[in-house]
Amino acid sequence: MLMLTAQQLSSLNLPTKKVAENIRSLLLHRMNKRAVNLPKLSYSAPNGNLFQTMMAVSEDPAYAVTKSVGLSPHNMGRGLPHIGSTVTLFDGVTGLPLALLDGAWLTAIRTAALTLVAALQLASKDSSRIGFVGAGTQARSHLRAFQECFPIEKVVVYSRTEESRREFSNWANDQGVRSLTTEFPEELLESCQIVISSVPASKNLKPFLDPSRLSSNSFIGAVDCGRSWMFDRLDPKDWVVIDDYEQERGAHEPLIEKSKVNQDLSQLVSVGNGKQFAQYRRFFIFRGLALGDLGGAITAYEAAVEAGIGETLIMSS
Repeated sequence: MLMLTAQQLSSLNLPTKKVAENIRSLLLHRMNKRAVNLPKLSYSAPNGNLFQTMMAVSEDPAYAVTKSVGLSPHNMGRGLPHIGSTVTLFDGVTGLPLALLDGAWLTAIRTAALTLVAALQLASKDSSRIGFVGAGTQARSHLRAFQECFPIEKVVVYSRTEESRREFSNWANDQGVRSLTTEFPEELLESCQIVISSVPASKNLKPFLDPSRLSSNSFIGAVDCGRSWMFDRLDPKDWVVIDDYEQERGAHEPLIEKSKVNQDLSQLVSVGNGKQFAQYRRFFIFRGLALGDLGGAITAYEAAVEAGIGETLIMSS
């Protein structure tokens, strides 16, 4: 069994496109009953902490994955990360664990890969302007992902503080794109062909992004479960995809009103959208999918074995 740290996984320089291809393949297997995605299990503790588990299994390739997540809203005062997670990859034939992976690294790349799966179906291929509402880890992982598949030339970023906007903008410039900051999210919505929102959860957060301010023929990746969007202002012609119908049925609160949803991601990759979107906006709204973790873990594990990295752990019987 391999233990793979974030530093070791980062050293692999895995293309997000490769992870997205593996996720897409798993989604197709799911439609053919050769892969299973189980809905999240969650427990909210009285002290405000949240614990979650996710699981996915595939027959071919024969792997299974479990992801465990812990979250504490009080960690900022402790000088600790807000969220901690681990991912365990299993051999689908023997049932034995193969690898323990850093969950934060995997979450970053698989989330961007899930958005990329949807974008490759829904976004205009010539999209060159991308906007980020939120300037954290997901903004960075998504910019890397979209640079692999779209001719990105310009980045616009909005976040709550000038410091975070400036820091992300400087980093984006180092990635070879022209980056601008804005104090007004409306400017970002009106000027970008692709918009990624990754606004953290907060008790006082109210939706502030107006879909009607978006340009036509735009693609939106609502990485933040859509919490920052005023979905009551959607145009009836806008196309909405969520990550998973089954998972949504067991959720405490819906991502978006059910009547506004057109497809989930498995349907999108298996049957397409059946529509021409020349004048419509396309939304991908999601809370996370275990098949995404499985696709990312498989990609990382196989690359790590080939590269000969990772600490070997001996499992006792």
